[in-house]
Amino acid sequence: MDDDNGKNRGGNVEFSMEAFSDPQKLKLLLLKYGQTEAAKIWGSFALVAFIVFFLFSSGDFSFLLTLSSLVSTFSFLMVALKIETGRTCKGVSLKMMECYLAIFFFRLFAIVPFEGYLPFDKSGDWFYQMCEALGFCLAGTIVFFCRIRYAATYDPTTDTFNHLYLGLGALGLSFIFHPNLNNFLPSDISWAFALYLESVAVLCQLFMFMKEGQAQPHTSHFLAAQALAKTMSFIFWASSFSELSNPNHYIKAFVGNWVVCTQLVQLLVMGDFIYHYIRCVRQGIPVSQILCSDNV
Repeated sequence: MDDDNGKNRGGNVEFSMEAFSDPQKLKLLLLKYGQTEAAKIWGSFALVAFIVFFLFSSGDFSFLLTLSSLVSTFSFLMVALKIETGRTCKGVSLKMMECYLAIFFFRLFAIVPFEGYLPFDKSGDWFYQMCEALGFCLAGTIVFFCRIRYAATYDPTTDTFNHLYLGLGALGLSFIFHPNLNNFLPSDISWAFALYLESVAVLCQLFMFMKEGQAQPHTSHFLAAQALAKTMSFIFWASSFSELSNPNHYIKAFVGNWVVCTQLVQLLVMGDFIYHYIRCVRQGIPVSQILCSDNV
């Protein structure tokens, strides 16, 4: 059985390599992967992102922050629609969604009345805030689905990671390491709290995957989208982290470095998942088998 699988994998790779020099095989390959769920999801998002860029961006590098928010919002919309159409919350971590509900709330508190953490281009006038507000509404909708509307389909015995510890840890760090771009302490702490909590919120879903021994396709796509969003956010803040620091303060002089490191932590935490996700997509394996893709 293993030999057969090995031959299949080798055949897929050989076919893919040959496709680049054979137009007919390239066409067949594109048709094959174009029909997968992953291709449809990412293709739809790419189209939306392309339209948004030309309508709401002035071409500034800071649009990357808006694009990060757009990717994140898109992932919540995908999960909410999947739950509603399937009428089940199976495989969705309620605790992760509650974390994100808090994340959006505290970030909105920092960006709606103030401008310190907004993108510099015209998408920061209102579009970025709208994406975050929409994400907040979608996260709240998913929490409502899990707790009330489709509560019978939610399994709390597999969603056991204590997210209160994550929140308390993020809150403690935000009191110590927070920037002051808004020059208003509560909003600066709120922004830092949202960032730190977001860096570890996915742990709830990853632990749920391990408990269940399988992953639902929509939650796999959700985590992949979150990883892409955080990669964009990481690139933006890594290039401008000095603005977050106060060189005249012995603690706040390192706030920018801390912000970049916390985002890098999330990417490292999700590294193994993303490796297997990409592997599933490349080989045409359903992402529901992501936990056993090594044996496919």
